[in-house]
Amino acid sequence: AWYVLEFRRPGVQHGVFRKLKQGRYEAQSRLDMHRMSVDVARRETFDFIDESYRCGLRCVLIIHGKGDSKPERERSSILKGCVDRWLRELEPVLAFHSAQPQHGGTGAVYVLLRK
Repeated sequence: AWYVLEFRRPGVQHGVFRKLKQGRYEAQSRLDMHRMSVDVARRETFDFIDESYRCGLRCVLIIHGKGDSKPERERSSILKGCVDRWLRELEPVLAFHSAQPQHGGTGAVYVLLRK
């Protein structure tokens, strides 16, 4: 639950990625996936990224949670690992990084989208 997610496609400038990592791009939209099943979360993630891209958004925030709640402790961070894999598959995603503490820390991820 505490590991940092990070990914950058070739061609994304170091300075741009650093700003994303520092939370210096304002999240223009957000998706909160607390209490979602994996199937629902996958569909919501793909739809959210597609809609955000079509609307011309550049930076969005996905809140996947840390899996710390007691009934889910044995499934800790399942959505986090899934989000890591799903975002790498999506063409509009240029980069992503775990959020700063004020935006959810390792329970959320900033996503940078293509223009």
